[in-house]
Amino acid sequence: MLSPDYYYDSIYMIPYNDLWQRGIRALIFDLDNTLAPYDTPRPQAKVIALIRRLKRIGFTVCLLTNNTKKRVDTYNEHLELIAIHGAMKPFASGINRAIKAMDAKREETAIIGDQLFSDIWGGRNAKILTILVKPVSKYDIPLVRWRRLPEKLLINAYLKKLKSEKK
Repeated sequence: MLSPDYYYDSIYMIPYNDLWQRGIRALIFDLDNTLAPYDTPRPQAKVIALIRRLKRIGFTVCLLTNNTKKRVDTYNEHLELIAIHGAMKPFASGINRAIKAMDAKREETAIIGDQLFSDIWGGRNAKILTILVKPVSKYDIPLVRWRRLPEKLLINAYLKKLKSEKK
């Protein structure tokens, strides 16, 4: 249930062209600790470049966060993406709002995030492709910090399973 479909070291390592070839047309990005640390108000140049590249490929891109409207609006100022705050992940309702806002089909949508217990679980609940990435920062808000240890155990089990399947 909590295993991602894919796991990468960062958003920059994801083979987006392969996703496009598989029929994925819409990407939902978590904001905090996926695209940027919690205390980074605006996107770095490399995030802006990545989003531009994804749009050139043809993807529709959405920001989805459990954080506040102010946080996502400030961060999104230079990206000008569809943005949804207060998503209440892992419940599927925010993800379903994102899919609808992008006018996407569920089978053509992927969620990319750094947390098993919100992004991946939420993506599973919404029945879309899930991509887990490592957090961009070691800092987490207290609510998330206590979930990292069980997440780490689950991720290690997932990686061990992948390794054994490749043998």
